[in-house]
Amino acid sequence: MRSIKPVIAGNGIAIFLTIICLLPITAIFAMAATAPFDGLMANLGLWLHGVFGWTGAEFDTVLRFSKIGFAIRIVIIAVGISFLYFGVSNWLTMGLARRTAAGSIGRQSTIIEAIQPWIFVGPALMLLMLFLLVPGFLTFKQSLQEASGSFSFQNYAFLWDPAALGYVQFRFAMRNSLMWLILVPTICISLGLLIAVLADSLKWGVIAKTFIFVPLAISFVGAAVIWRNIFAGGGIEALQTVNGATPSYQIGLMKALLGHTAEYNEPLYNLKFWGNFFLMWILVWVQTGFAMVIFSAALRGVPQDTIEAATIDGANPFQMFFRVKLPQIYSTVMVVWTTLVILVLKVFDIPYALSANDDDKLLLAVMMENARNNWSIGGDNVDNLFAAIAVMLMLTVVPNMIFNGWRIRREQRNLT
Repeated sequence: MRSIKPVIAGNGIAIFLTIICLLPITAIFAMAATAPFDGLMANLGLWLHGVFGWTGAEFDTVLRFSKIGFAIRIVIIAVGISFLYFGVSNWLTMGLARRTAAGSIGRQSTIIEAIQPWIFVGPALMLLMLFLLVPGFLTFKQSLQEASGSFSFQNYAFLWDPAALGYVQFRFAMRNSLMWLILVPTICISLGLLIAVLADSLKWGVIAKTFIFVPLAISFVGAAVIWRNIFAGGGIEALQTVNGATPSYQIGLMKALLGHTAEYNEPLYNLKFWGNFFLMWILVWVQTGFAMVIFSAALRGVPQDTIEAATIDGANPFQMFFRVKLPQIYSTVMVVWTTLVILVLKVFDIPYALSANDDDKLLLAVMMENARNNWSIGGDNVDNLFAAIAVMLMLTVVPNMIFNGWRIRREQRNLT
């Protein structure tokens, strides 16, 4: 294995040069060569505009069709560059293997197997570095910078300073984010497991799972609008009629079930503290279908032998699930949990669409937007404070990354 390391290193350098030199240059030339296509699409738009008599301005039509042409070019060139990368990389690998290990098929296979995984991982690593590591480092650097240009931890001290304007908001945002991180994944996983188990035991379980899965196709903003109408409060204005004043107001379904009248016109998601749980429920409603589908597939993959053995041993349904099935889908549960944790950390649409921007309902992502738009106490330093909040949001992902790294290493050790 040691003898092929120089070969791998040399071929790795060639592939690296392919990524940073050949592919970008090819993409630039392809973009330049296909630039007239935008003009052709613009002319097509003008022709269609005249044929069908569109009422919109010709300028808007030209601009729209030019953008469509640009998008088509980008997609085709991106796909072509991908094929070019894998083609050139494989050609380099195969040719180098034949040249350095002529006459030895086994040695050629060893070289190819050692290099080919990096061909697929290479682009992902480059994109990870360019669009995650580099921006993350620059954001951290900016979070340490003051308006004067010096570097210190003053921005972080400002967030934790009880006398500072943003302290209350930051404290609420941290508290609410922690509640979301604990409750939303837990409830989604619990409901997903429960529905997957119960639905698989029913004849009409497929129909039930279909209805539960449908919300996953709805955007967060759409889900927020739906539940805004359910949680909405009623107006208190009366409708004047011929016979007198007739109470006329609309009230949300949930408040109607609770027996609230028009005087209780505050939406449920605006309640102090408790409004957080109504906001959480919207995300639970959307994501439970995702957890259910994954768990349903995982439970179907549990070996039938273990189920039959547990049945012979007299296991009841609870023992069958918690002692036989659940341990065998533990990895799937962890994957769903990780996915939901990452999703919760990015939640912004739901509170923002409902204008639930009170301090006691802030999440870190929503607070970042508030800090960018409303904090004037920071003066010229507000962007640096914004970066400090972004770093705090990134740090909340670190425990999840550490746990998953530990879990993956443990599973690999168990396999070996």
